[in-house]
Amino acid sequence: MFNIGELREVLEIHKEVKVADSNTGMSVKKLQKLYRLRCKKKIQSSKEYINANKDMESQTVKFLIFSRRDIYLDNVVIYKNEQYNIKHISPYGNGYVELICEIRR
Repeated sequence: MFNIGELREVLEIHKEVKVADSNTGMSVKKLQKLYRLRCKKKIQSSKEYINANKDMESQTVKFLIFSRRDIYLDNVVIYKNEQYNIKHISPYGNGYVELICEIRR
């Protein structure tokens, strides 16, 4: 399967929450940190990209993590100061999870 030693990099899972701004009183969306996890980053190959038949160009990244926590599609991944939307979550078993993400614009 996978070695836990391969997970050398770190990502953070955040959740969008609405917070009232103290100056204006209007609601503002902010990110709340949920988890900090070890990961391995894999970029989608060009063959997978062509087979997916994408209409719009966007960089797709796969993160392999070891987590038994609840991660949902509406969460946001922050990896090296870049934000990613989670598009698909696929469990491998034994706690390993693959997150397929796209860069958030």
